[in-house]
Amino acid sequence: RGMSATPSTRADALRERRTFTADDCAAFARLTGDENPIHFDDGAVGDGENRLRGRAVHGMLAASAFGALLARARPGTVYASQELKFREPVRVDEELEIELKLVKRSGTRARYETVVRKVKCGTVCVDGHALALLPEE
Repeated sequence: RGMSATPSTRADALRERRTFTADDCAAFARLTGDENPIHFDDGAVGDGENRLRGRAVHGMLAASAFGALLARARPGTVYASQELKFREPVRVDEELEIELKLVKRSGTRARYETVVRKVKCGTVCVDGHALALLPEE
């Protein structure tokens, strides 16, 4: 649902395309209780000339794609920590690229740079770093 069939993988990077739908946002809101109008009202983001068009995807919903991508690529991985910066809103039904780049690996511990970017224009929406505990090989 809204994802590429399989993640693109190299030894040092994981990537996939993803689109979050209004149904995804509604399900996330039901699970978390975050019913902020910016996720459901097309005109609720910003004010005056800063008003943006379209509903914003929950930032944590977009960021949850990192752990999901890693778990699909490396089953048994424990997503141990995440540092995030929310730079730009993600819009409902906007095509995104989710990317994890391996920065450092020591045994089963792996540190990744994480990025969510808009496919259409390349704008970074969410970025940060993650620590994962990989299954033994």
